Amino acid sequence: MSQGYIHGYTDEETSRLVQQAEVWRERLLTPGLAYGAGERLLEIGCGVGAVLGVLGESFAGLELAGVDVVPSQIDAAEAHLAARGLRADLRVADAASLPWPDASFDHVYGIWILEHVRDPRPLLAEARRVLRPRGTITLHETDYAMFHVFPPDEDAAYLGEAQRALFVAEGNPHAGRALGALLARAGFSDVSARPMGTHHFTGSPAQTEELARFAEYLLGFMEPMVPRLVELGFDEERLRRGVAAVRALPGLPEASLTQVVFRATGLAPE
Repeated sequence: MSQGYIHGYTDEETSRLVQQAEVWRERLLTPGLAYGAGERLLEIGCGVGAVLGVLGESFAGLELAGVDVVPSQIDAAEAHLAARGLRADLRVADAASLPWPDASFDHVYGIWILEHVRDPRPLLAEARRVLRPRGTITLHETDYAMFHVFPPDEDAAYLGEAQRALFVAEGNPHAGRALGALLARAGFSDVSARPMGTHHFTGSPAQTEELARFAEYLLGFMEPMVPRLVELGFDEERLRRGVAAVRALPGLPEASLTQVVFRATGLAPE
């Protein structure tokens, strides 16, 4: 697995990841899951521990573990979880070569990890290895082709095209739609995969404010990408206009913003 991370490792990115986990806490991270006290969960690509923090707060008694290839991320995760009164077994390692024995965990969890990986097969094989028989795997990935702005805007579409090109260069912008097939091919059983997207629109004041918040959340990682997108050959002026078009959506009378995220689950073989 590559040590690269498209969004970087700044303090600002650490704060953004913590805020991002809160954006998705009730929409994506925990709904439909039933982790029990005393069960062991490993998050692959745990980053700064933002998602582990949400899981630890949401499922009392869940024993947490996390792995990331970058030491500074693990340092940040330790600090983040300690500040929330949580403990976790955190390791610096490649998720394609996990430092735990076979059948160490009841659950493996991942979010926005395969989008950064060119070949997910070694990672999924390791996830299967460290799960107990009939242990669960739960993965979440965006499909960046399923970013939709209404009314259609050519510059916003150009911004989305450029973002996909960056992921093509360094990972997989369409990992979401591949999740179910990937888990089945990796030997997991009872595989399911479904979209769990989000859609916001101008309507009541509360609805319009929610659209504004979600637009700013997306721009929190899209806008800082602009210099890298320019390096790929995209036009900076058009990219900046795309940013402005997304930011302007809440001021339009009939506007919406849609982002599709997929969740896939499966069971380790007996």
